Amino acid sequence: MFCHQSSVVELTAQEAAALRAGALIQDAAPTRPAADRELIRSGIHPECWADNFGPGFD
Repeated sequence: MFCHQSSVVELTAQEAAALRAGALIQDAAPTRPAADRELIRSGIHPECWADNFGPGFD
């Protein structure tokens, strides 16, 4: 979104199925770190988030 770089995120079959079924990312992938879930949801890399909004994913 900010850096215009692409990313590849590998999901488990269960995560992908839950997302396709309309589950919220925090429900589809509850064990992934928040920064990873944000990347999946919005495409914002953790570094881009920090550069634009300040630290927020610990």
